Amino acid sequence: MRIADLAPAIAPGLMAIVISVTAPATLQANEAPPAPANWRETKCAMYTDIRAEVLKSIPREDIGADFIKAEEDYISGGCRGRAYACPKTETQLQYANAVSLRVMSGGLSGTFLPYGCQDGTKTSPAQ
Repeated sequence: MRIADLAPAIAPGLMAIVISVTAPATLQANEAPPAPANWRETKCAMYTDIRAEVLKSIPREDIGADFIKAEEDYISGGCRGRAYACPKTETQLQYANAVSLRVMSGGLSGTFLPYGCQDGTKTSPAQ
């Protein structure tokens, strides 16, 4: 007996198994993964960790107390609402850019961050 002679007898059962195994996987692959119940807390923790890493390379005193306080107020509020940590110096802008790039590389949106000025950009031009 040749394998080709067995194919018609095996094929319907094999096709049913293949369809039943691959169909659910295809549906799952096309679905977006659900956000965790505590997604805001997860994002806030990620932002806090990245911020701490960047602060190892740019000292707090170089950034300025007001800017740091605006960030800390945002974190203490659970990273909710609109905050305005307005970069006014080149160092603040460098710091905000470094945090922003790392946060977005981690999958978060830049709109999550507290960086912005109530009256538009305030960064001083380079000297």
